[in-house]
Order: sequence, then C-alpha cells, then structure tokens
Amino acid sequence: MDKHKTETHTFQQIFHFTEDNIGTICASLENEIENLKVVKSESQSLKTPEVQHFKFILYETDTITLLELPSLAPFIQNISDTQVKITENNKYVLSGAVQTSRWFQRTQHTQTDSIILKDQSNVASIWILQKEMGCNTLDLRKKETELNNFKKILFITDRIVTSNNFSRKQIEFVTQHKSDKFNAMSYRYTLEEILQFSNDKFMNFSITSLVWNNTNEDIFAVGYSKRNRESQDAGAVCCWSLKNPVYPEKIYEFDKPILCLDFSKSNANILIAGSHEGCIYTIDISQEIYVPVVINKEHLHNFPVWSIVSFLQKSFTSDDEFVLSVDGNGSVRKWSLISKNCNTEQMSLIYCGIRNEVNTGKTNKFNSTIVQNMPGTVISFHPTNKNTYFIGTKIGFVVQNTIDNCNHYDTIFMAHTGPVYGIKFSPFCSSIFITYGADWKIKIWIENIESPLLSLSYSNAIDDADWSPINSTVIVSVSGAIICIWDFARKTVEPVMMFTCKTGVHFSLVKFSKHGNNIITGDVNGLVRCFHISSMPSPSFLLKNSILTALENMMSSNQELVRIIRKKLLNK
Repeated sequence: MDKHKTETHTFQQIFHFTEDNIGTICASLENEIENLKVVKSESQSLKTPEVQHFKFILYETDTITLLELPSLAPFIQNISDTQVKITENNKYVLSGAVQTSRWFQRTQHTQTDSIILKDQSNVASIWILQKEMGCNTLDLRKKETELNNFKKILFITDRIVTSNNFSRKQIEFVTQHKSDKFNAMSYRYTLEEILQFSNDKFMNFSITSLVWNNTNEDIFAVGYSKRNRESQDAGAVCCWSLKNPVYPEKIYEFDKPILCLDFSKSNANILIAGSHEGCIYTIDISQEIYVPVVINKEHLHNFPVWSIVSFLQKSFTSDDEFVLSVDGNGSVRKWSLISKNCNTEQMSLIYCGIRNEVNTGKTNKFNSTIVQNMPGTVISFHPTNKNTYFIGTKIGFVVQNTIDNCNHYDTIFMAHTGPVYGIKFSPFCSSIFITYGADWKIKIWIENIESPLLSLSYSNAIDDADWSPINSTVIVSVSGAIICIWDFARKTVEPVMMFTCKTGVHFSLVKFSKHGNNIITGDVNGLVRCFHISSMPSPSFLLKNSILTALENMMSSNQELVRIIRKKLLNK
C-alpha cells in the first residue's frame, strides 16, 4: 500500500512555468495551427504528432500591496470604537450619514509637489485701456460693415428679382401722359389697377396718411393705425418704393395709431409723424437702425394729433424749420425740429355760438351762448404766401391765420355742415382751393371770399380728394368703395367717371402721382393700390386760364361774383 502511494507520488510532477516557457508553448501551438492550415489547403494527409498530456496545478501567492489609501468614510456598522474616537476629547468624529468627513485630515503622505502661490500686479495706463477698447471697437465696426454690405446686396437682389415680375407695370407708372389731339374733346376715362403695396403684418390696419418724398419720386411713406377695444392699439409707418412693391423699405412700429405724416422741407430723409396719444415723432429713414425721437415729450397734452405740416420760417441768419400741428382739443402749436424746448402755442380754436332754447312751461323763448373748443382736422399752407395757413375743424369751419399772428385768427368762415376732411390748393392758381367733408360735397373757393365758387355734390361723404397735377379742372375723390373723377370744365352734376372696387373695400385716402397719370389709394384694410388712368383728355396749353374760364362759365348767372374774381386775379 505504501509502495503504491509512492509510485503515484512519483508519477505526479509539479511544473513551474515562467513567462518564457508560456511564450514558447504558445509559439509552438501557433506553428501547429499554421501547419494544419497548410495541410488543409494542399489536401495532404494529416500527420498527427504524438499526444502528450500535461497536468497543471496553480497556487495563489500572497497579495503584495504597493500603495494603500484607506477610505475616510467607512460604514457605521464596521466602525470600531478606536476608529470612531480618534482623540480622547471626541473632537474629530466621522459622520455615518454622508460619505465625506466633517473635517478633512491628511492621514497619509503622497508624492505630490506643494502648490506654489505667487502675488503678481500690473499697471495699466489710460492709453493702454483706450487702445484695447479701440481694437475691440474696430472689430465690431468691421463686423457691422460686413453685415451692412450683405444687407445691401440682399436689398439690391430683392429689387432685381421683383423687377422681373413688375417691370412692365413700373414702366407704365413712370411714363408721362402723352397728349392726343384727337382725344381733346373726349370724355373717356379708364382706370386699371397695376400695383399693390401690402404687408401681411398690417393687413387689418387702416391707412390714415400717405405722403410723397420731396426729392425721390419713387418713395412714399404710409401711416397705419389700428383701434381695437378688445386688444391693444397699434400703429406703424412704412416707407415704400415703386421699385419693390412686395416689401417696404423701412418699417417703424409704434404702440399707438399713427394719424398723419409729412416729410421735412429741408431734409428729405427726415419724416415727421403724429400719433393718437399726442406724440410727434421725427424719423431718419436713411439710417439702418433708428429709434424715433419725440420732439414734444416735455409738452405732451395727450390729445390726438390730426394733422402736421413742416414749414420754413426766416430768421436773422437762415431759414429755420418748424412743425405746425393741430390736435383734438383745438390747440394749434409750433414745434422746432432742432430744439425740444421751442414750443409756441399759435392759437386755440374756440367756437362761440347762440343756441335757441324753448321753455316748455311758458311760451317765452330765451337764447344761450355756446363756448367750446373746435377740434382741428387738417392744416394746409398757402402755396405762395408761406406764412398763411388754413385749418379745417370738425364743426365745419375753416380758419385762416398767419404764423406771426397768435392768440386770434384772421378769418373764419363756415365751409361745410359737418367735419372738414381736407383743404387742397390748386397747383395752377394759388388763390383757388377746394374743401371737402362729411356733407357729401366738394367746394371750390377763392381766397378772401366767404362763399364757394362751385359745389360738387355726391351721394356719400367725401373721404379724400386731390387736384390733378397735369389738368387744372380735374379732381379725384374717394367715397366708400368708389373712386370718382371730376372734370368741372365738362360736367358738374356728377363725376365724369366712377370706378367701383370689389366688395369689402372702403377707401380712406387718394393721391395723384407727380406725373398725373396714376392715382394712389389707401383703404381701411391696410392695402395701398395704384391705378393707371388711360384715355384722359389732353390738357389745355394755358392751364390757369382754363380753370378760370371753367369757373366763369359755371358762375355766369352771378356777374358780380365774376367781376370780383377777375379783379382779384388781375391784382395778383
């Protein structure tokens, strides 16, 4: 039995393999695998080497620790009394609720260098600071310049693309009226809509004003207003160009409706706007980004500014520019575009009347005096006498006054039985002007005569009207959805042409183009339309004589008035 155990012990051998031995065995195994692959590919008979059996027994040695950093947050269950109480006075105790110690302690040394702290100071002069700020400013200016150049490229590209669709209509708009001697006695007028200027953002806004630029005939400004009881009021000013009817050149938005506009007489890039809250804004349309400036901020009266007109007034050294405004309280004021403190109240429109009242208890009657403010609606300056201006009121009076005359007015006369919506002077005879209003009439007046020369009646209120710049006897007006063309040299009972627009349109204003063969209209839906007038009668050679002759023919029954008119015109 012992002998058998001895033989078994001698058969089992313990081999200790090093890394070299293991590498040799692995290399031999790889060679055998390669040989097998070669034999398989060549279809040779496989020669199996002698099989050798090995038996390995692995023993685990003791673990050698090179570096040990024990945790500072052991579990509370495994903490012994000696670990919890570090010192006798229990000053440093580990917390079992968190995984960090309350006080950091360095328990073992590490092989890291200590942190070196160094104090350093520097002296910067004002010149160095300005230099650094200047470099940043130059970089910002460079980026702004590149951005502006990119915007200009897009701006020009937009116009080029737009002109592909509207080139024919744009050429038709700027083409001047051609005289036709065979059409001199014809009464044919034809309106054709050629362009539309609209923006989806202001489709529900009402157009309150439209003014042409004094220098560039392709640019005009449009004022928008929106009055809604449910939502907040809003307003806007858009500058449109005939070269791009798809999108406005400039857009300025306001929190109150815009009621009136006018361009500066000395600077064509300055636009003046009056709002419903009483503010008067100045806008520089030549700037890429510009915030409108309120010139009457220190003297705000919170009444709607219904009309504004810029004018030049001579001083000792030069011509200073001012703005004349009239508001809903009947206050006429003069504002300076340069100094915000320059504010002059020209006059207050006050109505004094007598009202007849009947006492029902007795048979006697008694009169009472009415004194109230007359809200102004429109201002118009005399075309030749620059100091004289006319103001229309909501009661129907027209007031005439001069800039130098304050506190009271020169002349007042009753023009209409309702609000006066506009006063326009003839471009061919400075003494003749028209007024129109809510009493369905367009009246033609001559200066310093309180009775109208001619009255053109229609079946609805005249919202706006304008003189033709090429024909002295032609007037265009809008009423509701109808455009009327009047020629009082040929017909005074009714318009010579009426054009009815589609249902749902209500025109609010109308203007002739500077060439005279187009009219621009605005409606309460925020849409600006351009109509081309074709087949117009050729204007006469002497336009001033033509309008005087037409008026004399209409007033042939009143020879006294004709004699006064001739005398006034001869004196002028």
